[in-house]
Amino acid sequence: MVRDLAGILRTTLRKISVMIKNIPYNMVLHTSPVNIREEGYYHWHLEIMPRLTIMAGFELGTGYFINPTPPEMAAQALRDTEEFYPLHERSNQEVYHYV
Repeated sequence: MVRDLAGILRTTLRKISVMIKNIPYNMVLHTSPVNIREEGYYHWHLEIMPRLTIMAGFELGTGYFINPTPPEMAAQALRDTEEFYPLHERSNQEVYHYV
């Protein structure tokens, strides 16, 4: 199970890297609330949040963040992106293998 999660995470982060070079991102692990009776509906999950925009007045003033890309479009873009694997480096040139 851990290896499966690691593989999915590696693939997702590599695809994000192909889509947007050197993009900073935050990753959050959401777990069940502490000191609350376990509810059957809650599940833990990872959230990857690429930082695509700069915080401005609205975000700073309200603490809410505007997502400029609908999640459905972002998910489709990830599905359509080929993953790359660096095979080796030769004098600052990387050779990639696409899968």
